[in-house]
Amino acid sequence: MSASIQRRQFLAGLMKLLVFIGFVFLSVPFISSFSTNEDNEKQKATSHWVVTVPVTELENGKIKPLPWAGGLVWVYSRTEKDFQSLLNHNAVLLDANSDNSSQPEKMKNNYRSADKKYFVFIPHENKKGCQVRLNHDSENNRFTEPCFNAKYDAAGRIIKNSGHQDQQNLAVPEHIIENGILKVGIWQPQR
Repeated sequence: MSASIQRRQFLAGLMKLLVFIGFVFLSVPFISSFSTNEDNEKQKATSHWVVTVPVTELENGKIKPLPWAGGLVWVYSRTEKDFQSLLNHNAVLLDANSDNSSQPEKMKNNYRSADKKYFVFIPHENKKGCQVRLNHDSENNRFTEPCFNAKYDAAGRIIKNSGHQDQQNLAVPEHIIENGILKVGIWQPQR
């Protein structure tokens, strides 16, 4: 065999070897993605929460504003009067079951929160983005907003015959409260 043929065979064999090594390197991440690593899972779970703050010192009837990746989030500590009003006035609400509002599915409860004591919400109405205000004067409409004069109960549900016909309940972000610590997650309201 001539030297040039031997050289071509050598280079062809070397090329096949390099392709095989490249294939092995590319397949390792793909194959490892099928196995679970507890450390990676724990890291993903902790990084899911973008705001972590204690809420036990928050007085009843007060609001704590929190900076959040999605804008601003408020935490409202409900009063005993709030609890009573939430149980007694579903008939006056536009969307009492929160069917047409933005919140995680697990927050579609009477309190629209992970813990009935604290209402965690985005303090802007959905039509123009007007910021709501805490209303101390009335127990049935705990929050109001100036753009359309909409009124909301202590769970952020809009009251019938107030505001604009296309307004929804106040948006509730994904959150949990464990041992007095609020964790607000990565979540965006529907538009």
